[in-house]
Amino acid sequence: MKISKLAVDIGHNVQFDGGAVGIRSENELNYEVGTKLIEKCRAAGLTVINCTPSSATSLYDSLNQRVQAANSNNSDFFISIHHNLCTGGHGSEILCIPGGRAEGIAKIILPEISKLGFTNRGVKAGNDLFVLKNTNMSAILIECAFCDSPVDMNNYNPETMAEAIFKGICKAFEINASEHCSPSEQTNYYTVVKGDTLSSIAKSYGTTISKLVQRNNIKDANLIVIGQKVRVN
Repeated sequence: MKISKLAVDIGHNVQFDGGAVGIRSENELNYEVGTKLIEKCRAAGLTVINCTPSSATSLYDSLNQRVQAANSNNSDFFISIHHNLCTGGHGSEILCIPGGRAEGIAKIILPEISKLGFTNRGVKAGNDLFVLKNTNMSAILIECAFCDSPVDMNNYNPETMAEAIFKGICKAFEINASEHCSPSEQTNYYTVVKGDTLSSIAKSYGTTISKLVQRNNIKDANLIVIGQKVRVN
């Protein structure tokens, strides 16, 4: 089950779509784990589409932008990073549409997270979740831990969480990082979706506006259009 292009959605983190707040902020945790996971996957040679919107006009717009970013870039698989909240709850779980490829992948990734000491709450049905039912590719939503749980938040480490998810990805998709060239040796393109700016694209791919302008012969840095393909390295 090898892939070359992975869509990663850092949950919430945009106006009209804020995360839960417990001992830690879900927005903050999602961002820390998600950005570290993206870095690790790109270093392993995967093309990663960061599906997190830079702005949104409504909750629907936020969710739809994430789906469209994955779909328009023909991603092979979709992962959304979240943290749970429920008084008294603790542990990790993964939601998916049951019975398909996503469920199998989830059952490989979740045990890697549990090795960190988090209770394995199982792979659960997420048929009603917008990002799972509207992506063209198989998709999972990872609830890494409970942001209001002292059990989970005590010594919580975003780096080790991202590493555990990454290990699961490598196992699930037969990725050997040593066999892949670095992202800098590949030519990757991003397809512009609603709400994108060169600034947001540059931030997502760890580059600068000036480099994007130069690589793509862009005459006006303030003018990009939906569907436009932007070379990001």
